[in-house]
Amino acid sequence: MSEFISTFITGFKDIVENNLKEKLEGCKILNVFDGIIHYKYDKNSHDLEKIVYFNNTFFVLQTFWKNEDFPAMVDAVCSQKKYYLISKGLFRVRFQKENQFVKTDKNIVKKAENTVIANSRLKLDRVSPSTEIWYSKRRDGFGFCGQLISKREFTEKNLHKGELRPEIAYLICCFARLNGNENILEPFCGYGGLAVQLTKKFKFNNLFVSDIDKEKVDFIMSKKQFIGNPKINVSIQDAFILDNIDEHSIDCIITDPPWGFYEEIEDIYDFYEKMLVSFKRVLKEDGFLVILTARKSEFEQVCGKLGITVNQRLDTLVNGKKTGLFRVTF
Repeated sequence: MSEFISTFITGFKDIVENNLKEKLEGCKILNVFDGIIHYKYDKNSHDLEKIVYFNNTFFVLQTFWKNEDFPAMVDAVCSQKKYYLISKGLFRVRFQKENQFVKTDKNIVKKAENTVIANSRLKLDRVSPSTEIWYSKRRDGFGFCGQLISKREFTEKNLHKGELRPEIAYLICCFARLNGNENILEPFCGYGGLAVQLTKKFKFNNLFVSDIDKEKVDFIMSKKQFIGNPKINVSIQDAFILDNIDEHSIDCIITDPPWGFYEEIEDIYDFYEKMLVSFKRVLKEDGFLVILTARKSEFEQVCGKLGITVNQRLDTLVNGKKTGLFRVTF
């Protein structure tokens, strides 16, 4: 079986490991670290491009475990014949240490380049290559040499301000551990990052999607996933009131409310208190809330004040900000 390494957003190690076993039938996971997963897969490598939370995916040429330096890594790779999954086109060699590209001795780079040329029909192009060979070292001592076979091109430039990246939205929904029979509420839908993933990738009984901003609600209602679906209710609502939702009728709330960084929130503590009181009214007795926020301390303080239990917290990075993903019960 061929070996692959894929990268993903920090903090979601356990979720990615469990989800990949479900999504890639026949996949054998070898190692999982924060932000990176190493596995074997013998079916079509294009299947890997369908995994929404993968950023970069590499065909593994060799792995390293003793914190080797780049000269030693290159020597090891060059000492034996290598097979490249992509054997035609243009290539360049890159060196990465702890997620940062670094300059390396020219002789080492040249040796690595010559090895690729000798073992494939790839031609060197350091400016606009069609594939790349990476030598990567991590702080924990794990390293690898791999051929980059797919790269997530989707960036924040493709998003509205404050909109969640699709891979983050998907992993948040995985974190919720849904069984497919829930009535789900997303009361701060914004431009629909979470709602879109729920509709495309998950099952539910009913989905209530709302926001106080008419422009955003109109945007959501124009998306094909939501048109004519009897299980989805999209409306303009104040999350502090939610007068369209019956008491104790919601199994799960999954949401990413404003953090007060991009929007003006006079008192974040008051904001969270009103929000949580509203959520408590609509949630069933055994219901729960999954919420993403960069205001971790403030949110936890309000939960404590209201006697709300934080069952689980996962720390990650969103748009460069340290962020918490919480699962709480009332």
